[in-house]
Amino acid sequence: MWHVEEIIKAVQGVPHRIERDTFNDISTDSRTIGEGELFIPISGKTFDGHAFIGDAYGRSHGGTLCEKGREDVLQSVQGTVILVDDTLRALLDIAHYKRKSLKGTFIAITGSNGKTTTKEILVAIMGSSRKVHFNEKNFNNLIGVSKSILAVQGNPEMFIFELGTNSKGEIRQLTKMTEPDVSLIANINPSHFEGLNDLDGVFEEKVDLFRYTKQGGHVLVNADDPSLFPRYQDAGHVPHTFGMSDDADFQLLIREDLGWEGYDFTLKFFKDIFHVRTSLLGRHNLYNILAASSIAYLVGISPMQIKHAIEEFNPYSMRFRPIMKEKGYTFVDDTYNANPSSVKWALSTLLELPCEGKRIAILGDMKELGDKTVYYHEEIGRFLKKSNIDMVMLIGEDVKGVAKELNNGRGKLFDNKSSLVEYAKQNITGGDTVLIKGSRAAKMEEIVEALI
Repeated sequence: MWHVEEIIKAVQGVPHRIERDTFNDISTDSRTIGEGELFIPISGKTFDGHAFIGDAYGRSHGGTLCEKGREDVLQSVQGTVILVDDTLRALLDIAHYKRKSLKGTFIAITGSNGKTTTKEILVAIMGSSRKVHFNEKNFNNLIGVSKSILAVQGNPEMFIFELGTNSKGEIRQLTKMTEPDVSLIANINPSHFEGLNDLDGVFEEKVDLFRYTKQGGHVLVNADDPSLFPRYQDAGHVPHTFGMSDDADFQLLIREDLGWEGYDFTLKFFKDIFHVRTSLLGRHNLYNILAASSIAYLVGISPMQIKHAIEEFNPYSMRFRPIMKEKGYTFVDDTYNANPSSVKWALSTLLELPCEGKRIAILGDMKELGDKTVYYHEEIGRFLKKSNIDMVMLIGEDVKGVAKELNNGRGKLFDNKSSLVEYAKQNITGGDTVLIKGSRAAKMEEIVEALI
């Protein structure tokens, strides 16, 4: 329940018309808004939420925020109206207002790769003994994190938020809103160059998580990341390192690579040393496990709870998930997203996994690389050319750069997915292992669905 005075205070708003004193909840969607809720009209690249203020009131009979200077849209609208400078800023301010009323430990995770899986592993570890609230799926942007905070009910002990960005300033805003007690940067890799320009821009954006973590809070740094660890200078926090290197505070040591069964490894966390097995594939997932386990240990979760949760955790859909087929071949669905680092990690894992037949890669475009798009696709082509991957199928415009560099008879570029699927069906045989990967915009999961 929200009182109108709280809303006005939180958003530093100006009352335009007050017809009710309380609101049942906050909504940004005029299609799903409930009775008695306050509408916040957010504007995006292709829509303006102010156009739906009337529809929202028709469903909620509540009220709305409205940007100053847009009062013309209110002529036929009833209900409470509060004027603000910017409705997105107002959403963040309301979320921050609620965050300040919440007790418990706030944890924030960011990085170029692996942050969603790290969050999901951490939630699985924490959930065995603590009441946990977290942002679901990859709702990690300004709107998603705000709505997640506003959705908190009861009194969770732990709040876990994955923070994402594709433009300058987002991590700063998200960190100021969530005020984390513990924060972790998984890695710094080429990603979102359209908004962040280059690797230095990615570093500066991600490190804002540490800069705005609560003074005296804990920050965890990947000791094995050459783009992060040597450059990070802490100020006012308790720093910890995690990695596979000998001098990391939280260490993971591989005991045995179990192939398709995952890994057997040791975690060395200060005085505690314990052995764990995981069904997750790829060294990149070991870093996700290590990152999540380090946070859990730091906030008081026991080694046995950590071990049990990791061993019970199964890969989520579209994240390097193997699909074994009766005909004897295996698809690896890694279609959740793609950037240069994650593609290389996936291809390297494909090369390391046992395979009786051909190793095949089906790749789509990597997006949001800005003026580095051609360079990084050509770099993947050069990586593939040196590899022992037997066959490469490519779909998209940007992957023409991959085909150009590969250019050795193992690569084939397709104009559409249907022709790629038909070719794949004719050429995949028993014993083959097939990796399928690309950015979300490429919708590579459609190829997975067509082949399985």
